[in-house]
Amino acid sequence: MSSRFFTFFGLFSALIITPALAESYKFTMHNDSKYAITGFETYEDGKWSKWTGVDIAPGEAIGMDWKSSAGDCNVPFRIIYKDIETEQYTVDWCKISHIRVHDDKVTAD
Repeated sequence: MSSRFFTFFGLFSALIITPALAESYKFTMHNDSKYAITGFETYEDGKWSKWTGVDIAPGEAIGMDWKSSAGDCNVPFRIIYKDIETEQYTVDWCKISHIRVHDDKVTAD
């Protein structure tokens, strides 16, 4: 077989596999509490990072996207209610699809 065939096959395989590997961590945050959520932060590389565009009224949900699948699956996060930070939580981002914020707890599934 020619080297051109192997080159084509290698490039074709890379194109098929790359989108599956590049899938980012996506989840839906549900606000099942009676308080408006005004922010979301994650802790990586020794510092807290604020996510933009997070404003979730009670009873609403929004889709959120890490825009990456690189890094540790277990990254701490916290919810912000109008200038009040909650305690820190940790979930396995590689396995969850939903964060559910209740009045007295935060759950993930």
